[in-house]
Amino acid sequence: MLANGWCNRPIATDCAYETICEGCGYYQTTIEFRPTLRAQAAHAECNQQTDRAAIFNRLLDTLPAETG
Repeated sequence: MLANGWCNRPIATDCAYETICEGCGYYQTTIEFRPTLRAQAAHAECNQQTDRAAIFNRLLDTLPAETG
């Protein structure tokens, strides 16, 4: 488990990266992390980190729509 989700990389494969998980194809998150992802996206946008904001917004876009 990572800060905002899970790494689904197969055990037999190696990972040379330690801090770019959110941009990795093996990274998976769920709706329980929506508030954290929104906060991270907002922080990135406030600090003009457009590439970082885009990663968090892409993850938010892949989550199921809120209901109720």
